[in-house]
Parts: sequence; structure tokens; C-alpha cells
Amino acid sequence: MSRDVAEAVPDRSAIPVDPWTLGSFLDTPAPRAEAGVGLGVWRMEIADFGDDEHDVGAAWLDDAERDQASAYVRAELRRAYVLAHAAARLVVGTATDTPPEKVVWGRHDCPGCGEPHGRPRAEGAGLEFSLSHTPGQVLIGIADVAVGVDVERHPEDPVALANLLHPRETSEIQAAANGTLDGGRATVRFTRAWSRTEAYLKGIGIGLGRDPHLDYLGTDDAAGRVIGGWSVRDVIVPEGYGAAVAVLG
Repeated sequence: MSRDVAEAVPDRSAIPVDPWTLGSFLDTPAPRAEAGVGLGVWRMEIADFGDDEHDVGAAWLDDAERDQASAYVRAELRRAYVLAHAAARLVVGTATDTPPEKVVWGRHDCPGCGEPHGRPRAEGAGLEFSLSHTPGQVLIGIADVAVGVDVERHPEDPVALANLLHPRETSEIQAAANGTLDGGRATVRFTRAWSRTEAYLKGIGIGLGRDPHLDYLGTDDAAGRVIGGWSVRDVIVPEGYGAAVAVLG
């Protein structure tokens, strides 16, 4: 994959994606389609899911997922992993008319090295999906083309993390922190840029195998942007979080 820097073009006419809310593992979500894209996005509030929901979801996981969940030392991280992966099984299973426990995960080839550790996929399904979770929130996207999603909680010190991003984004975040840039707090600007960038890189399939400082997605409040044949849109999430979805085409 090219290491050239790519720059997104903001689309101020775009509106943020308003995701469906997944409120229970006992209810099946209706797949959502948006005109011309076949895109569905779901959000899940981890605190809304009790022990009974956790146990239902845990029973759907395969051996690899159970092993990964058990690798987390902190109980809240294990719980978040189980709930997030169970939610992905429910959403993908509903869209493909497959029981959640029967969904089989696989991987596309990595665009960087060609090995099978690229974008995740559901074997035998005619759709693409992406999953992201952060403390408190889960985000899932499905589409009939390549898709990536990311949800992030606002960091305590965005300036300390800003150097991970494109140099222009770093400057914008630092300027917001110094009060010399109008239009958004530094925390909001960082989370916008990071969630847009990671959604885009997850959609490509290389993830953070590509340096996030190479591509400029921007920290501004335009809800949409286009970069390298991808459409990136912000996703509506609760205060204290930022999220984005990237779709090919």
C-alpha cells in the first residue's frame, strides 16, 4: 500500500449518521439501509446490559473469542469484549438470517502484506462489517461494500496524544487547547480526527499498520469528507465520545 499522504475533502452538506440503538440481546435489530450505500450502523450502551444479557451473549462466542476475552485481566474489559462481540454476532446474524452462535468469523487479506489478518468478515456472508468498542460504548457497521467504524472516548490529555495524528491535525488540536482556534475544544477535535482516521484505516483493512499521521482527516465540525475513494461520516454518539464510519465509494 502506498505510504503517500492523503488529504480528505470536507463535505459540509453531509449529516452525521444516526445509529440504531441495540438495547437487548433478546431482541433482534432490523437491518438499516441507507440509499445507495446499503449501510447500517448500530450503537450499544454497555451499562444497559446486565448479567443476564452478558450470559446470553457469552454463550454465542466461539472458542477463539472466549480465549481472547479471558486474556483481559480487568473484569470490565472482559465484559466489554464479550458484549461487543456478541452484539456483532447478533447484528451480522440478523442481516444474514443466521443464528448469532452460527456466525463464523474470518479475515480478508491485509492490503499491506497479503497475509489473512486484514479487515474482519463473516464467512459466507454477502456483506462487510466492522466493530469498535471503547469504555462504555460499542459501535457496529455493516454494508454491502468495505466499511470501517470507530468510537472513542474523549481523552484526558488530547495534546499529549495529538502527535500521533497528521501534523496539521496536531497543530489544530494544540491551537484549540491554547484558545487560538475557534470552533471546538481540543478533546472534541482530537476525538473527531482519531475516530475518522481509524474508521478509514479499518475500512482499508490495514488498521494501525499504517501510520495515522500520514492521512489528514481533519478536526473540523464538517460531518462528512471524502478521501481516496472513501466516504467518511461522523456518527452521533453520547456526550464525551466521538465516532465515525468509513464506506468505500
